[in-house]
Formats: sequence, C-alpha cells, structure tokens
Amino acid sequence: MTTHPAWVQSWIDNYGDEVPFRFLVGEADGQVRGIALLTAGIEQKYGPFPVKTLHVGTAGEALQGTIKVEYNRLLVEPEYSQAFLDGLVNTIKNDTSWEVFHLDGFADNDLKPWEASFPNAAIRYRDSLYFDFEEAREKNSDVISQLGKSTRSNIRRRIKKLGNLETDWATNLTQGAEIFEELVDLHQQRWNATGEPGAFANPKFLNFQRQLIVQLIAEEKLVLFRVRDDSKTVGCLMLLVDQNRMLDYLSGFESFEEYPSIGLITHYLCMEEALKRGFSAYDFLVGEKQHKNNLSTHCNQLCWLTFNRPSLKTKTVKTYRKMKRFLQGTSVTQ
Repeated sequence: MTTHPAWVQSWIDNYGDEVPFRFLVGEADGQVRGIALLTAGIEQKYGPFPVKTLHVGTAGEALQGTIKVEYNRLLVEPEYSQAFLDGLVNTIKNDTSWEVFHLDGFADNDLKPWEASFPNAAIRYRDSLYFDFEEAREKNSDVISQLGKSTRSNIRRRIKKLGNLETDWATNLTQGAEIFEELVDLHQQRWNATGEPGAFANPKFLNFQRQLIVQLIAEEKLVLFRVRDDSKTVGCLMLLVDQNRMLDYLSGFESFEEYPSIGLITHYLCMEEALKRGFSAYDFLVGEKQHKNNLSTHCNQLCWLTFNRPSLKTKTVKTYRKMKRFLQGTSVTQ
C-alpha cells in the first residue's frame, strides 16, 4: 500500500511542501524497473540534538501529524531488486547531506537485503499482530471460534448486553466519507477528553486521509466500517487493503465508560464480515493494545533501521547512553 500511487500522491500533496523529496528511478532496456521516494526529514532529533535525516518512502514528517508508515517497501520488479537496491544504496551513501539514515516500518524480510549495506545500524523490531483468515477457512471456522476462551466469553456477553447492534461496510464514496467524518468526531472526542489534541487536529494528516478515501475506496483498497447501537454510531474503523490483507489504520469509538470493550466488539464484527468477503488476514499493525492480543492469532515483525554517520553529535549521544546503562547497572548491582 505504501507504494500505491494514491498513497504516494496524497503524501506529496499534503506533506511535500514542507518535507523535501525526490525520486530515484532505475531503468533497464529502456524501461523503468524500480522507483524509490527519498525524503529529507524535518524536526528530527537524535537524542537532544537536531539532525539531518534521510528516509526511504513516505516518511520524515514532523512527529505531530506523521502518517506512521508501516509495511514500507521498495517498488521494483523482482528480477531487478538487487541491482536497484545496489544503485539506491550507492546514491544514499554518496549523499553527504544527511547525518542519520532511516528505514521506517519495513517488514523483517524486506529489511534483510539492506542490512549488509549498513553494518552496525541499530534496528528496532516491533510486533504486528494479525488474525489469519486463510487458516480459519481451512478449519471451516468462524472468527470467534479461533479466539481464546475468555475473549469469546467477553465478546458474546458484550454483544448480548448491547442487543441492537447494526453494521455498515461502505460500498461507495458517499457512505465512506460519512463514516470517516464520524470516525474523526469519535476519535477527537476521546482524545480531547484526556487533554490530548488527537491525530486529526493536524490539518495535513486529516487532508491526507480524506484524499486517500476519494482515490482508494472505488478500487476496494480501503475499507470504512461502522457499528451502530439503535442508530447511534459507537465505533468506526478505517482499514487499508494491501495484497488482500486488511491493515487496521484508524479508528474512533464512543466512551469506554458508556460502552465497555466497544473497540474489541467493533473490530470483531468487522473481522467476521471480512472473513465472509474473502480477505486473507486482518493485521492490527504495531502498538500495544489489549484488543490486538485478544483478537490475533499470528505475528509479523516490522523494523525501523537507524544508521548514524560518525559525528560529534552521534558520538556524544552514544557515549551518554553507554554511561547511563553503566550507571543503571551499577545501581542495580548495589
């Protein structure tokens, strides 16, 4: 999804005015074989120091308003992947403008070809939990039967107590836009109630999503799903579709005090419908939330690689971190 033309175009339209970017194009036999987006990060830091960063793909935005790219990858024909990667790495290493190089949100298998080119890079691994629909079909099973006993009990109890739940799966732009605006309202209400601005307070982030909906919903590359309780919207989801996998991207829910476990219930109902519609998996992406553990059956790993060019800034931060670990270890020993 992160290399889909609509995703990249929406990112450029909304972030390209503040994040410098360029494309590297690989050609063979007079034809384009691979394209990579390179971006220069803004407001990036290494420790306490501001640094100049270089990123591959739609990344490098300021933290407030970032789209948090996950399942990032190169867009290249398979038979040209190594040659394109070699050329891309050579270009990156010869670019003297950056101090820190980042690969953001790559799947572990997609990251492996990069590792030899950036030895001693720091790599952060994060779990991306998912439910395997294909496995459920092989077992001729529904979703709930594949979940843990306590989760099954909780879902059945909550649905029985709510009673009159209705669901909508957007099939056109008008319905999708309506669900999205409800999602935004619910999301903002919950975050504002805790004193936080909420993701959609950033107009670039909000417009990025609206543009995606217009371009992707007709291609069935984006799903907007809604749960109502007696005509009151209590949960909304926006999911991306990447190689027939559903990616849990954005959500908005009513107050958990008024509707306990409504996030769990909304995802569960969407999953049962997605199973019927032939999707292969339901991926919750990174982030530690209880409903992800409750509703998942498998796990992928996404990776964030950071490679620092030797400089006074990076040496200072590394020395400080080593000293901090040493002092913490000494304290524990004592």
